[in-house]
Amino acid sequence: MTQKQRQGPETLESDGENKPVGNARFSTSNRKNTQNAKDKQREANRPRRVTRDYLMNYATWYLERFAASRARLEKLMRGKIRLSAAEYGTDPEEAENWMKSVLAACEQAGFINDDAYAKGRARSLFRKGKAMRVIAADLSSRGIASDQIDTALKDLKAEAEQAAYDEVRGTDPNIAAAAAYARRRRLGPWRRPDIRDEKREKDMAALARQGFGYDTATRIINSDLDELNDLLSMIDGI
Repeated sequence: MTQKQRQGPETLESDGENKPVGNARFSTSNRKNTQNAKDKQREANRPRRVTRDYLMNYATWYLERFAASRARLEKLMRGKIRLSAAEYGTDPEEAENWMKSVLAACEQAGFINDDAYAKGRARSLFRKGKAMRVIAADLSSRGIASDQIDTALKDLKAEAEQAAYDEVRGTDPNIAAAAAYARRRRLGPWRRPDIRDEKREKDMAALARQGFGYDTATRIINSDLDELNDLLSMIDGI
């Protein structure tokens, strides 16, 4: 019988170089799949190339889902233009003209109406218990002009006055807003009786953080629910 030649370390290493180790074939496939997934994700994250049609489609899509001021929509489209200019070399001046054209078309069609937007948002914030000056600051931050803010708040106060029960006609709407906020957050008279006194200072501070003065906060936190029901008619009736 012929004795087999003993293999040394060099022979073993040489043989091993040409043999796949373990699941090498599957590992290579997994790496390719991972890379393909990364490439697809990277492509999906690339900004869109801006054209006038793209801006119009984007504006229509956004306004169908969200109420927005002209300034808000313009800010969003400017962001799209900046990304497109950096990625594709889009001419910013040409894109600016497209944007203005789209905004004008949206206004003409009634999709953008800052007066209506300001009134609607002011009413929504008031129902949530926001103070008038907080509402004004919110509208300003959204690009609403000061004269439009003044008109929106004037109309809101008139609505609240008209909705109010006779007993509270002429009351500052801020007091009604404070009552609405206390009701929403279960403060003061809406707390359990056994912890109401314990939480009084905390509830006062909560109203102060919402922009309500000390006298207003004191009136709400110290009142009984029966006293506040008429006051809340200014909120619930609009």
